[in-house]
Amino acid sequence: MARTGSISTRQAVPVLVVSPDKQDHTCLHRILEPECKLHRATSRKQAKSAFERHQPSVVICEQVLNDGDWRDLLADVHRQTAETRFIVFSRLADDQLWIEVLNRGGYDLLAKPFAPAEVSRVVKLAANRRVMRSPAL
Repeated sequence: MARTGSISTRQAVPVLVVSPDKQDHTCLHRILEPECKLHRATSRKQAKSAFERHQPSVVICEQVLNDGDWRDLLADVHRQTAETRFIVFSRLADDQLWIEVLNRGGYDLLAKPFAPAEVSRVVKLAANRRVMRSPAL
């Protein structure tokens, strides 16, 4: 039976996870599937291509990538659409980084190691916020 009020009552939410670390992908897959359909990228270049193919509702990005960082990818995403929610994660998650993420138009910051309940909560809220922000008629 589908849970009322959860993202599992709808089609799986497309989420792009961007990290050079395979363990990040594995961990987030365990936390977010089946409510989310995860797509993987290990670099900014791969993420740009995957973003165009899958049009994710949420992007979850490691702070530092091999070919840039979260700021670069956030700018790439914002050039495509302002509707996609962008979440950064880092072992060094602190208030200063959180404020920068928000000020640049990101949705939130997650700390590593991942706390499953927090990851699930933040991604669910980000996905629901995107769905609710439809243009007024």
